[in-house]
Amino acid sequence: MTATARLPRTLRNPYRVPLPAVISFSGGRTSGFMLKKIVDAYGGRLPDSVAVIFANTGIEREETLQFVDVCGREWGVDIVWLEYLWDAPHRTRVVDFATASRKGEPYAALIDRKGFVPNVKLRACSSFLKRDRIESYARHWLGLKRWHSVIGLRADEQRRVLRMRAMNCGSRTGARAVLPLADAGVREADVLDWWKRQPFDLGIPSYAGNCDLCYLKGRAKLIRLIRADPSRADWWIEQEARVANRTAPDGRACESMRRFRLAETYAELKAAALAHRDLFDDAAASSGESAESASFDCHCTD
Repeated sequence: MTATARLPRTLRNPYRVPLPAVISFSGGRTSGFMLKKIVDAYGGRLPDSVAVIFANTGIEREETLQFVDVCGREWGVDIVWLEYLWDAPHRTRVVDFATASRKGEPYAALIDRKGFVPNVKLRACSSFLKRDRIESYARHWLGLKRWHSVIGLRADEQRRVLRMRAMNCGSRTGARAVLPLADAGVREADVLDWWKRQPFDLGIPSYAGNCDLCYLKGRAKLIRLIRADPSRADWWIEQEARVANRTAPDGRACESMRRFRLAETYAELKAAALAHRDLFDDAAASSGESAESASFDCHCTD
């Protein structure tokens, strides 16, 4: 145990995270803010026992990939880029900005392997494409049996914070969650205000998120994003079409395994987005209102 870890929580600098540590960098403003605060807390250079990992699903927006690359270069941080690949050692391959997938290849490969598309009830994307890749790297590349998993959950995400802390009590993976932003009392407004003063920023609006048209977004947000660029829906439509004939072992139809969103397909969502313009939808998207999804624990978090 480090000397910092023995201090009472009220006396610690929450950004001097206990070691060894693996920082999950989602590529969003919140996790970017957290990373910079941790770098600063260690005097501008991370200890060798801190790894920073970005797990790419292949459907992150290009602006997100550029943001991750710039953060690493500007702050002098070696960010490890990982992707799911079944035939790679430990199902994980190391890539970089130039070689990272940009057409949804890791995500589509997972769907091929599983035979269904993820949804709110079967969220295989977050677990296989993000969490498992990070844990695989920690175990097999870094050789760690126990480590601190640093996650960018803020103080204004209390339900998620409490759930994450509760999960630590029964953790069997070797990873113990550390939530420096929640400990520091950081809220979304603090993050956005900080980025306004920086020389660079993530080039997408906050409501858009990193994962392009993620099914956990509210319907109003998805409608707004599809209207801005209808072609964004095509990859999602293609994936649902590939599993359209999915059935249970007894031959029954498995509707919940054929679509990302339980209420409608992405083809139906795209058609609705292009059929009419609903001002209520746009207002809801701006305010963050969600028609189908609530706030879920996810390694794709901002």
